[in-house]
Amino acid sequence: MKDRLKIAVVDDDPKWVAFVASLLNRQGHEVTRFSSAGKFFDSLVKTHFSLLVLDMNLPGMHGREIIRVVRVNPETRRMLIVGLSDCEVQSSHAVEALNAGADEYLPKPVDVEFLAARVAALLRRHQESKEPDAERLCVGSLVVLPAQQEASVAGKKVALTNLEFQLLLYFLRNANRVLTRQLILDQVWGIKTPMDTRTVDKHVESLRRKLGDVGKRFETVVKVGYLLKV
Repeated sequence: MKDRLKIAVVDDDPKWVAFVASLLNRQGHEVTRFSSAGKFFDSLVKTHFSLLVLDMNLPGMHGREIIRVVRVNPETRRMLIVGLSDCEVQSSHAVEALNAGADEYLPKPVDVEFLAARVAALLRRHQESKEPDAERLCVGSLVVLPAQQEASVAGKKVALTNLEFQLLLYFLRNANRVLTRQLILDQVWGIKTPMDTRTVDKHVESLRRKLGDVGKRFETVVKVGYLLKV
């Protein structure tokens, strides 16, 4: 039997929330409605949601900021997020939402069948991510699948060398931690004796360039090494 998943819908339009909740309930999921970001954040203390359907234009706190809070929290960072907007949608809006960490971005009103199909596709990804060999690491719009050795930014695959991929994995698994150049050489290159650390600098610079806006999260710690901020 298909798992009954918990889904949060955050929107201040009661009619729209009722519509979305009815749709997802018919798919067999448990839906909780929230009219504000504050009420949604309060609920996260005791409830784990698999998916968030979010109005990007909530009063008081923009959807981008809500997504960033969800992504930076280790307990919620793997939550799937569908951003919705009822204003005039421009490509820049979608890019901003995806760069913040949304998995999908759609305009209101959304065709019922299309929304159902997108939610179903995202939830299939959730189910697959529960498999032991389907680890999925996310930072903003960056998604990394270690088993497949694949990395994508905003849905577009990024071509990385094997060494660049291993370096990226090491940063992701040690996020928000200052890593010295020598430690990186030790753990990624397997070199335990001191040597010229410029090779680390060159590879980090390559990652920054290839990952676009996500690459800006790599911070240089002067005379020490690097930090991946999430």
